Amino acid sequence: MTLWNTTDGRELLIRLLDELDTRLKADPPDEMFAVDNVSVAWPNILNCLRKTIASGDEMRCHAMVQQLATSDTPLMLFAHQFGVLRNFVIKQALSHTSIDDARQAMAMFEEMEESFAAIYLRVFLDRLGKRNHLRLTHIRSLSDKNLLSYFESHLEWMTRLVDAVRTRHAGSMPELDPTRCQFGAWLNGDGERLIRDPNHVSDIRELHDAMHHLVVEVSSILDHPRASGPIYALLKKAETHSLELGNEISLLNNVVIMSVYNKDPLTGFLTRRFLDRVLVNQMEVAKATEVSFSIILFDLDHFKNVNDTYGHQIGDCVLEHVAGIVRDTLRQSDLVFRYGGEEFLLVAPSTTLAQAHLLADKLRRSIAAKPLAHDPPLSVTASFGVVAVSPHTYDNVDTRMVHEVIANCDANLYAAKRLGRNRVV
Repeated sequence: MTLWNTTDGRELLIRLLDELDTRLKADPPDEMFAVDNVSVAWPNILNCLRKTIASGDEMRCHAMVQQLATSDTPLMLFAHQFGVLRNFVIKQALSHTSIDDARQAMAMFEEMEESFAAIYLRVFLDRLGKRNHLRLTHIRSLSDKNLLSYFESHLEWMTRLVDAVRTRHAGSMPELDPTRCQFGAWLNGDGERLIRDPNHVSDIRELHDAMHHLVVEVSSILDHPRASGPIYALLKKAETHSLELGNEISLLNNVVIMSVYNKDPLTGFLTRRFLDRVLVNQMEVAKATEVSFSIILFDLDHFKNVNDTYGHQIGDCVLEHVAGIVRDTLRQSDLVFRYGGEEFLLVAPSTTLAQAHLLADKLRRSIAAKPLAHDPPLSVTASFGVVAVSPHTYDNVDTRMVHEVIANCDANLYAAKRLGRNRVV
């Protein structure tokens, strides 16, 4: 803060703040409204500023802003309250019709604002760097990356971005052209052929382009002396796009899994021997994208009676019939396993517990409403157990955790059966 640490600057601020105190006591402003965090209210900023000027130690205000940034007080809220104080001071300077005083005060407040925004940006970059490193760690630990290798390359791209902004070195910025980074080149080539749906390709390309355009903006202002606030806002939005992109890649990866892994010949679903590996990967992906997923375990009610009454051939027809209903109901990115004879396990990515219950009930109603064509028609029902897996509830992933999750889902399935079957728990 060069200007306000000069003798003239400090004397001007002290005089203006003293005059402001006198005026505010006589005529309290309308802007004296409550905010959720008292420490960010402009009177508190004013007090900190006074102490800083009196001591000549600008670290007092820096410490206050550091505390606000680390406690997740939004920069926008702080900037608004700081702006209220700035406007009071400028108005006080203009009350003497002193344009020079107002200009000098404005220049000092602009310096302070940049210094405070730089603290917010530094705290955010430290956190983003750590979060991105953890995401990379989870993706790199996967046994089968498939398309997730493109998410890994994207996270490495984000690492270069954080380093370039931290050092304010434009020459270190990652690839800015969205068609030339590793994911962009894949999306415009093999990705289009894999996804097939042109609207889906367009949506992913739009998300990817938007993230790159934000970073192009960051690059264009990197050397500006008062760019910390805008860079902070742009990077926060870029991180959101980064997570959305990672989630899209993980969904596409599930489509690949369903197409290339070995299938059960009767139902066309994945076989159980891949389950542990897929669930471990899904839990790592959930940590990397910070998105929950759900597991639905269901089996057909009284299926043994079908086999005993009509024979195993008709039983197989029932399983094929139900498998068709399941395929028609689910998304391409949902992973379905034949878990047992008449038992199935569904992994639903990017799905909350409430959404999973709705999905399970939709499956339940569809199965019950569509009897197998037979003479007479064979009615079939199913019971469902549902659990959600939140990435915030675990740190490290292993097969023991996977088995616990499945056991919890199995317990809910048996609760559904105890309650009368043909229901979701």
